[in-house]
Amino acid sequence: MHPHSPIARKSKTKGWIGNSTLIIIAFSVVFYSRIFCSITGAPSILNLAHFAIVPFVLGIVLFTSRAKDRNQIAIAYSFIFGLFTLLVVVFASALWNSTGLINAIVSYMMLGEPFMFLLAIVCIPMSYQSITRIKKWLLWSALINFGLAAAQKPLIDAGKLYAEGFNGTDGCGGVFFVSGAGNYISASVSVAFALYFFTDKKTFPLWIRIAALVAAFWHVLFSDSKQLLLAYAVAWVLLIVLNTKNLAKTIKLLSTIIVVGYAFLWCVQNLEAFASFTAWARPELYGPDGEAWYAKFYSVRSILAYYQSPLNSLFGLGPGHTVSRLGAWFLRDYWSILGPLGATTSLIGEQAIEFVNSFWLCYSSSLFSPIFGWAGLWGDLGLLGLGAYLFLTYLAWQHFGLNDFLRVTLLAVLVLGCIFTQMEEPGFMLSIAFMLGLPWQERRLLKQTQRATKSSNQKWVAT
Repeated sequence: MHPHSPIARKSKTKGWIGNSTLIIIAFSVVFYSRIFCSITGAPSILNLAHFAIVPFVLGIVLFTSRAKDRNQIAIAYSFIFGLFTLLVVVFASALWNSTGLINAIVSYMMLGEPFMFLLAIVCIPMSYQSITRIKKWLLWSALINFGLAAAQKPLIDAGKLYAEGFNGTDGCGGVFFVSGAGNYISASVSVAFALYFFTDKKTFPLWIRIAALVAAFWHVLFSDSKQLLLAYAVAWVLLIVLNTKNLAKTIKLLSTIIVVGYAFLWCVQNLEAFASFTAWARPELYGPDGEAWYAKFYSVRSILAYYQSPLNSLFGLGPGHTVSRLGAWFLRDYWSILGPLGATTSLIGEQAIEFVNSFWLCYSSSLFSPIFGWAGLWGDLGLLGLGAYLFLTYLAWQHFGLNDFLRVTLLAVLVLGCIFTQMEEPGFMLSIAFMLGLPWQERRLLKQTQRATKSSNQKWVAT
């Protein structure tokens, strides 16, 4: 590795704030900005601060890190290449479709920010002390999110906490109060953290880790985030398919889903709290001409109707011009800020929202929403955008899917991209990046310690 490469270069000056602290700051700005603005009445522009802070922190980490591990450096360069590829595709789409520069910037950050954050974590040669401190911060953040969500629902139901446009289910967004999909995002963080926490065998006893899983499941129930269970069930099935060459693991995974499935079915049939899970178990909705497919693929039909050139299939219709989170809600909600900066819009996102508000199946459950991550990514950036994003996803899978629970969480994120816009929610996606990066750092440090011990023993034997 070249001695002057960005991630191998040693800092010439010792800063006041260490890189691991910068990671905590970047995460906190994303994770707590929504609740901070809701409580203090601070201007909503603070919700956008992370778009500048995360790349700034990444830049500092890249140019001050003293990483020497070859695997660490190789992973970092692969992510840099992937992020650069995504950047080129986003700006090429914006140029071809004459969209605003600010559209391209925000679109790139929404999609690339989690990978930037993961790259920043990778580049730091963390010590055990740093890892422990960051894990504690993540633990407390997850507990705060869960505690706030659990407290918000009864308060909203009792009329003591008001959230315009939300009832007690939709309003219990934890640290994401108040936001349109706050309950889903908050519950998604709880489930992902509970699975991560369960695999952390070194620190907490088994009963506490099981209690975390139970609490996360309760969070799904009281927030009415049924699609999360569907996403993880589909993800588990995909994991079984991906492990078919390993017969022992396949049997283990299949046995687990059968046991859990039967337990869940018993709960649905016998417990009132689970009754809502049967609401959409209506076969007529899913037939060849069923309303479920009509609703879900409304945006796909709409996007194709706007194609004017074969190149639209490659570059899409432009960042923020279809049903991505940027096109459907973000530009509208932050138009006072983004409009003067030259943002551009199209009718597709607005028409999709009107369809959602007018079609009973869509406004009854986001499961049938035509506004979802993969449709928005494809619609905005075309096949090239899909390819660039999937390449980054593949890198995350290859390097950070260290165990079945992390792999199933990664797969669940991809499945959630078929349901709603969680893939573009920074608080959720940076939480996932945190949970992927920390186990990788622990494994790197363990291998490093083992190599040092082995080398020391060999030298002792030689003498």
